[in-house]
Amino acid sequence: MYQYFKTILSKFLDLIPERKIYNKDYIEELDRHTRIIQIPGSIIGVFGMLGFAFDTDAKLHPEFPELFYFRIGFSLLCFSYIVFILFNHSRKKHSHWEGLTWAYLVYAYLLFTAAYYTGRIADDAPYVSGYQMLVMILPFLPLPRKTLFIYYPISIWIFFISVIVYQPDLTTAAASYSMQNLAISYVLGIFSGLIMERYRFHAFLNHKRIIKKNEEITKTVDEIQSLKTQQDGDYFLTSLLLEPLLGHEADGNAVAIETVINQYKKFYFRNKEYQLGGDYVSVFNLILQGKRYKAFINGDAMGKSIQGAGGAIVLGAVYNSIIIRSRMDPVSSNRSPERWLHDCYLDLQKVFETFDGAMLVSAVVGLLEESTGTLYFINLEHPWVILYRDGKASFIENEIHYYKLGVMEGLSDTFISVFQMKKGDKIFCGSDGKDDLVLSEAGRYRDINENQNLILENIEEAQGQMQPLLDCLRKKGKYSDDLSLISLQYNLDAYPRPGKYYVEAKENIREKQYDQALGLLLSYESALETSISELKYIAKLYEKKEDLVKAMEYASLALENYPSDTIWMFHTSVLYKRMFSLYKSQSFLWESQELSERVRLRQPSNVRNLIHLADVCRLNGDKDRFSFLIKQIQNREPNNLKLKELISRI
Repeated sequence: MYQYFKTILSKFLDLIPERKIYNKDYIEELDRHTRIIQIPGSIIGVFGMLGFAFDTDAKLHPEFPELFYFRIGFSLLCFSYIVFILFNHSRKKHSHWEGLTWAYLVYAYLLFTAAYYTGRIADDAPYVSGYQMLVMILPFLPLPRKTLFIYYPISIWIFFISVIVYQPDLTTAAASYSMQNLAISYVLGIFSGLIMERYRFHAFLNHKRIIKKNEEITKTVDEIQSLKTQQDGDYFLTSLLLEPLLGHEADGNAVAIETVINQYKKFYFRNKEYQLGGDYVSVFNLILQGKRYKAFINGDAMGKSIQGAGGAIVLGAVYNSIIIRSRMDPVSSNRSPERWLHDCYLDLQKVFETFDGAMLVSAVVGLLEESTGTLYFINLEHPWVILYRDGKASFIENEIHYYKLGVMEGLSDTFISVFQMKKGDKIFCGSDGKDDLVLSEAGRYRDINENQNLILENIEEAQGQMQPLLDCLRKKGKYSDDLSLISLQYNLDAYPRPGKYYVEAKENIREKQYDQALGLLLSYESALETSISELKYIAKLYEKKEDLVKAMEYASLALENYPSDTIWMFHTSVLYKRMFSLYKSQSFLWESQELSERVRLRQPSNVRNLIHLADVCRLNGDKDRFSFLIKQIQNREPNNLKLKELISRI
C-alpha cells in the first residue's frame, strides 16, 4: 500500500529524473521568462494600488490607515525596480536581482502584506475576494513549483495570526462564505499551479530533447552525406570527420589503457601528412547499475581508404550515440553489462543492415568492470582477444559466435563472453593488420604472414608493452592493412584470498559439522576480508539451515564481487525464486529473472537455465516470454522431463 501511494504521489508531483538533470537549465529558462514580464509587471504594480490607497481604502476602512502605507510601499517597490532595471540596461549590464529575484520579491510583498491586512479585516468580503485573486495569480507566474509550497503556507500562517490578533467577526454567513471561497482558492491554486508547472516543464523538456535530437541527427546525416559526396578522393575532409569520434577516456588507477591506430592510407594536405582507413578504436567511462566500466570497441570496416573510413565513421557515430544515451538515459544506464552489450550489438547491426551487405565491419565490443576485473565482450568475427599474464600471451577465445556487422543473416543465439582478469593481467584487441604482415617481397609476389600465433610471440617479446610491440611488428615485416590496437591492464586486487579459517572450515563441512564451519567463516571482522569461496560456503550453509534471507545476502555479495561465475549466478537466481515461494514478494521474481536472463545471454544453450527462466516468467505472468522460452527448449530437448512438467503447470 505504501509503495502504491508513493507511486501515485510521484506521478502527481511529476518526480522524473530529468528534473534533476535539467534543473539548472530550467531555472535559467524561468528567469528568462520573468525578465520579459518584469518591466510591464512593475509598471502595473506602480499604478495598480494607487486607486485603493488614495480613495477606496479610506472610505471603506478609515479605522485602518496603515492600508495606505502597504499600497504605497508596493508602488514604490515596483517603481524602484523600474529605475534599477533601466539603469542596468543603460549600461548594458544584467543583475541577478532581475528576473526570478524580482518575481520572488514583488510577489512575496504583495501576497504576504495582503495576507496580513485581509486577515485583519477578514469580515469584509470584497477584500477577501481581492486576496483570493492574489492567491490565484501564483500559478500563472513563471516560478519554480517549490514557490507554491513555500509562499502558500507562509501566507496562510500570516493570515491566521492576523485573524487571531485582530479578531474580525467571522460568525456571519457572508464571512463563512468568504472563508470557504478563500480555502477553495488555495486548493485550486495548488492544483492548477502543479498542472501548469508540469506543462511548462515538459514544454521546456521537449524543446531540449528536440534540439538535442536535431543536433545528433544533423551530425550523423552530415557525416554520411559528406562521405558520399567526397568519395572521389576528399580524404582530408573524411579524416576530419573520423578524428573526433575516436574516444580515449582514461582515469583512475584501476585500468591502464593504451590505444594505437595506424591507417594504411597516408596522404598529404597543405604540406601535412594525414591518414585514412577503416580501423576504429574508442574507450569510454561508463556507469551501469552503479558500477564503473571501461566501455571499449575495436572495429575494422570493410574496404580500403575512403570505403573503410565510411564504415568507421558510421561505426563511431552510432557507438558514440549509444554511449551518450547510456550516460543520459536512466533506463539505459540501469541495464546489466550483458544486456548493454546485447543491445549495443543490435543497435549497431540494425544500422549496418541498411547498407544491404555493402558495408561490413568486424569488431570486438567489450566492458571491463573496474571493481572486480570482470571482462564482458562480443567478438564480431574480429581477431581473437589476447591475454598477457605472467609473461605469457594466449587467446582467451577459440570460436566465433557472431558474424560481421552488416551480415543480413546473423547467428540465432546471443553469446556474451565473460572472462575474469587478475591483477597485472593485460588484454589486447587488434585488427588483422597486426597479423597480415608482408614478410618478404619478390617482384609482384608478396609473402604475407599466415601464422596467427605470430602476434603472441611478438607480445611476449615486447613483454606486453605497446611501443616495443609496434617495434617488433615493424621488424617482422611491413604493414599491408590498417592497424589498430588497444590494451587494457587491470591493476587491482579484485577480491581477497581465503583466510586463515578456510581450510579448517572446509574440513568441518566434509565432516558435516556445519555450525562449526559457519562460525569459523563468520569470525572475520568484516565481509570485505572474506574471500569469494568463503562467501559461497556461508551462503550454502545458511541454505542448509533454511535461513534463506541470510543465504541470499551472502550469495548476492559473492556474485557482486565475482560476477564472472555463471554457475553461481544461476544458483543465486534459483535462490531468489525460492525466496519468492516463501515471501511472495514480486521483487524476488524480478531479481531471479534478471540473473537468469544474464545467464541466458552467456549460455544460450543451457537448457537447465532456460527451464528455470521459463518457470520464473510463468510466475511473473509474462506469457509471451514464457511461450518463447518453451519453444527454445523444445528445439533443443523436446523430450526433456522438466519441460513436460513445466508445460503441465500451465
